[in-house]
Amino acid sequence: MTTKRVKILFLGLLFFILSCSSQALAIDLYGFGSYWDKNDVDGTWGGGIGLSLPLFTEHLRLDGRAYFFGSSDLGFGDNLTLTPLDLGLQVHILPAAKLDPYILGGVSYIYVDSNRIGVDSDFGAYFGGGLELALMESILKLFGEIVYRTSTLDTRFDTNIDVSGTTANIGLKLHF
Repeated sequence: MTTKRVKILFLGLLFFILSCSSQALAIDLYGFGSYWDKNDVDGTWGGGIGLSLPLFTEHLRLDGRAYFFGSSDLGFGDNLTLTPLDLGLQVHILPAAKLDPYILGGVSYIYVDSNRIGVDSDFGAYFGGGLELALMESILKLFGEIVYRTSTLDTRFDTNIDVSGTTANIGLKLHF
């Protein structure tokens, strides 16, 4: 099969999938407020945005999100700004119900910016659980989550900064 035919076949399949009206193909766009309580650094308030897409069934969703937190006091006159970028899965227990509990987990890339001490950005992991409440005939959902994030960041002085800790999120999802 030629490359052109493969592209046309792929685009046709993509169009067919997107044109289906199944709830299993519903996309979630969401925004949330967040608090991250870290081990070696002060906790901070922030927010984030996310997108989740169904995978094979309405119970399993691919989830990507970006957090935006204020600076944390590291001590020694230095501040850290941490920006986690998450990619993971959500497993919804009752996706068609008005109240839907779910579990989530995945990998994080934590981008770091510091004033004085050189700190390297690094990968980590997260896991947790949440609860969605459907509003307005399931177009709008209120959600809350508790997530444990684990990561250790290296500094240029061969010391580690443990930024593992609990994150609490609350926000709204557009479900379409």
